[in-house]
Amino acid sequence: MKKGVLLYTCYNGYNNTKYHTPTDAELEKLLTVTDEILFIPITTYNRFTDKDGNDYEVLSHEIIDNMTADMVGDPNRFEIIKGEYHATADHRLPANYHVKDYVADAVSLAKRIVAINGKAKLWFSVPSAENFHALTHLFAPAWADTVDMIKNALPEEIWNNNLQGIYYAGEDIVTSGYTRFDNGAPKENFNNPIVYSMRVVSDKVHSYGKKMLWIPYYHEAAPSSKNLGHVVNLTDIFDYVIIQPSFFFNPARTEEIGIVSECVEKQAVVDIKGNIIGGKKTSRTEIGFEMEIDHQFYESDAYVERYYAYEKGFGSFVGVRPTAYYAGTPQTLLKSADIISRFFE
Repeated sequence: MKKGVLLYTCYNGYNNTKYHTPTDAELEKLLTVTDEILFIPITTYNRFTDKDGNDYEVLSHEIIDNMTADMVGDPNRFEIIKGEYHATADHRLPANYHVKDYVADAVSLAKRIVAINGKAKLWFSVPSAENFHALTHLFAPAWADTVDMIKNALPEEIWNNNLQGIYYAGEDIVTSGYTRFDNGAPKENFNNPIVYSMRVVSDKVHSYGKKMLWIPYYHEAAPSSKNLGHVVNLTDIFDYVIIQPSFFFNPARTEEIGIVSECVEKQAVVDIKGNIIGGKKTSRTEIGFEMEIDHQFYESDAYVERYYAYEKGFGSFVGVRPTAYYAGTPQTLLKSADIISRFFE
């Protein structure tokens, strides 16, 4: 993904409302900017269909109740974590979302895009289990089933000729008491349920000869960034990793553009001192950067300045290393088409 854009698709919350679906005219304009589109879901999908056509649910309050203390990183926080998971489930599970709705919406867009540009490069996603960190492994088989659902739903010619790969939608590997992460165990997925799920999806995607993509955020003070470095530098789970600096949204993160730029330059995830996390990079994973913009660019000079810091920091990598544009809603993405086009030129 050298010049990709992120197009949010399907549900935009838990009240059954959906993101704006671009018109044909809007898609035509977007495809003059880039021919590489990534369809992204942001909500938790709890209903799936297995290879035999049977519907099932992954998570329930009963499953949360049956958690054991050895499943979390800090057993002393076990009851607190369970309570947080119940609270998260309270508003997500009643939505009763089935991943087939995301697949149907994304496939519809894929067909329309390919009708406009037969050489378009498309990426689909498996959803995330955000804030269910220690239970992520339970979703792994469902996300592998999602890859099969995508394959079965796409016309064969689009799967073979346009579908580049699959995006893993979770943005970090949270520890902080929620999960374990054993730095010295890359072959065991660091004994982490999130990395285990990444591996399961990756194995499925690679079995079809497709690529695996991840777009995590980098925060130099967060343990998750060290976890990110170990996964990217020491495993071949992902073919491409595009790192979010997050400076556009948080002006306190003044170091991140420079750190991410160094990661791209060295083709290894480094810490704030420039040291390669994990000691060395043994993987083949290609590292790129995310461009970030949203509606605030059009409302505040401070956001304008932060956006242009991205152009200055990453301009030399355009078309050379993996790139993805985050622009928030589809409406803002479409509104920003000219800005994105100028950067990609």
